[in-house]
Amino acid sequence: MKEFGTLYIFELKKILGQRLVLVSLLLGAAMIFGWNLLTFASTGYYFNVYDAGDRTVERQIGNYGAVEAMGRDYLRGLSGRLLDDPLMEQLAAEYADSDTGTILSNLGGYSPFSYLNTMLGQEVTAQRFYRDKVRRFEVNQEECLLTDQEMAYWQGKASSLGLFTLDYAGGWQAMARDSGLLCQVAVLLSAMCLCRLFSEEHRTRTDQLVLTSAKGKTTAFWARWAAGCSFAAGLTLVLSGVYILVYGGFYGLDGFSTALRLWSLGTLPLHLSMGGFVLVLLALLVLGGMAMGGLVMLISELLRSAVLALAVPFLLSGITVLGLFQGQGRLVQQVTSYLPFSRISTATLYDYFLVPPFQLNAIEFSVPLYVLLALLFGGLCWQCYRKYQVTGR
Repeated sequence: MKEFGTLYIFELKKILGQRLVLVSLLLGAAMIFGWNLLTFASTGYYFNVYDAGDRTVERQIGNYGAVEAMGRDYLRGLSGRLLDDPLMEQLAAEYADSDTGTILSNLGGYSPFSYLNTMLGQEVTAQRFYRDKVRRFEVNQEECLLTDQEMAYWQGKASSLGLFTLDYAGGWQAMARDSGLLCQVAVLLSAMCLCRLFSEEHRTRTDQLVLTSAKGKTTAFWARWAAGCSFAAGLTLVLSGVYILVYGGFYGLDGFSTALRLWSLGTLPLHLSMGGFVLVLLALLVLGGMAMGGLVMLISELLRSAVLALAVPFLLSGITVLGLFQGQGRLVQQVTSYLPFSRISTATLYDYFLVPPFQLNAIEFSVPLYVLLALLFGGLCWQCYRKYQVTGR
């Protein structure tokens, strides 16, 4: 174990010694910060309410940051309030006020206000809101290619709805909404730093460390592989920390425990908080980054080319962004939905497939899947590496 630790530290230092690592960290942080800066400086849409009863509105163009601040201030005033009949009556009455009604109409993405926007002029009660929330799970079974068992599973989840507590959770909503950006940055930058880890010795034929190791090629290989996976996880964790700090600075980090189902993006009835959902995505990103790092190292050793090893994750990323896997049948859609570029996004809220025979949903199954893939890629890489050491000289 001591020899493994020594070799592991040596390989990790070799990775961290690349100038590209510092460039990747700075580039990743700049992209995360710059995206938020551009978002807050971009154009937003502001709705002025002239007649709440008739729902007569006029959409105006304004600054996105100012529109976000309007909803943030209002929701923070409701922090900790249970969504019950007295509160629902209060919210419905405030639509009659021109200033408050204008604010409420800009909160349509927050499900109680989306409900109010569609129920004006009708009886508005908390009970009807909760019933509507359960009924909103109206997945077209044939269109979504779901089995009867999957429909029953999600309908059971939807029916076990509890009371909601209102709060502002804009930072966590924004992190979930933009998690695909973090995934692209973390996974692709990790791949850039790892693509030469195994192919370099084929190019330079200078692998004296392994060939002369008194402790054997096996220990040296697994130390290098572990260093590569650790680096992928570490870079992802660092960028995730930057991600949380940047979004917290722009939006605030309050509302961590606010129910995910108050955010009406998607109808998947996962009983998580908004902050909890983001942390789950980040945990999956770490595991997915390690699995993708293992794939990059395998290709680097198998094809003996850093360029090809780097091309694969970029190709998978591009295909996912373009949505080329959609409409190709259930099997293709379900398999490709486990690519990190698909899983680490709000698309997770639309993934209703269960994995037979375990009957685990996409988030639950992703954890063991990414761990097993990382180990599988490591084992295949070791087989290729051992064959090369025997026949490649």
